Amino acid sequence: MKKKLDDFSSGHSGQAAHTPTSRDVALRAGVSQSSVCRVFDSKWSERISPALRQRVLSAAKELGYSPNAIARSLTANRSGIIGVIVSEDFNEFYYDLLRRITNELQKLDMRVMLFNAAPYREIKQVFQKLAEYRVDGVIVTAAAISNVAEPFYLDRAIPMVLVNIYSREPFCDSVITDNYAGSNQMARFLYQCGCRNFVYVSAEKSRYFDVPDRKIGFLDYIQQKGDASCRHIAGDYSYRSGQEIARALFSEPNRPDCIFCSGSRMAYGIMDVARYEFGISIPEKLSVAAYDDLDTSALGSYQLTAVQQQSDGLAQTAVRLLQKGIDGTGSPEIETIQVPPSLVIRKSVRSAPADGSSI
Repeated sequence: MKKKLDDFSSGHSGQAAHTPTSRDVALRAGVSQSSVCRVFDSKWSERISPALRQRVLSAAKELGYSPNAIARSLTANRSGIIGVIVSEDFNEFYYDLLRRITNELQKLDMRVMLFNAAPYREIKQVFQKLAEYRVDGVIVTAAAISNVAEPFYLDRAIPMVLVNIYSREPFCDSVITDNYAGSNQMARFLYQCGCRNFVYVSAEKSRYFDVPDRKIGFLDYIQQKGDASCRHIAGDYSYRSGQEIARALFSEPNRPDCIFCSGSRMAYGIMDVARYEFGISIPEKLSVAAYDDLDTSALGSYQLTAVQQQSDGLAQTAVRLLQKGIDGTGSPEIETIQVPPSLVIRKSVRSAPADGSSI
């Protein structure tokens, strides 16, 4: 039995297998240890000669060497890790945003440590973990924790960027969608399509943050029109909320001809109840639009006209701001950058005016 066990050991009995180091590679290649480190550091990729790179890579392959990211981070006094905090209400938009943020960070040779946050959890534990892992920076996409993030940011002096988190008094750099402009542009489009009796559905009943600029931007445009009116109803971002609102709304004699929701899931619930419980045709008798262009919005059963947030622009700007904070090259003033959204026009809204008026 002892012989069989020995067969599984690497190296001499009682001795641990030797893991090749950058020093071993340097000796094999006949170069300095710093040259080896630079070959495996993407920041030096354009300053390393092809001949040197080939010598080092050949020696590394012969020895079975791969660079130790942990050891390298200790030497550089950086972990190379970025903490990204997401909300438990993780819809398609935030998945796309996370994917793009991750891709942008990987281009900079940084890794992502993901944390999930929810209003009912002890959020301080998340920030304790961030400190324990000595992250180089933090990107926060969960609005529910923005008030807890401020003391952590101030106490630890760790670069932090808020993404799509609305704050009238920002304490660190942030990048947000221009929510006011998106809703205002949608209101203009819907009005030009002939809609006059509007309902705006907010998410004020949600445990997650409702974006007031979406409502303000929409109402500001409608209230300028003497022949249009708009009621406000509070929802909570959910499909069920949309169903409940629709049942109450369509039971009244004064039915709207257009509903704009601050979230697409509510719009789906409204559309299904309108069609299948009240026999209301869309868009002939009712136009429906929403904020956030989720993947589901393009399905044939919805074809929802929506305000689309530019997740690529949000991700690129957030990582750029964070990189400046890590390098110490950012502005001494807090930056809040707004990324303009766009409209995606589908079949849930009656046809645009025949005169081709611009939106």
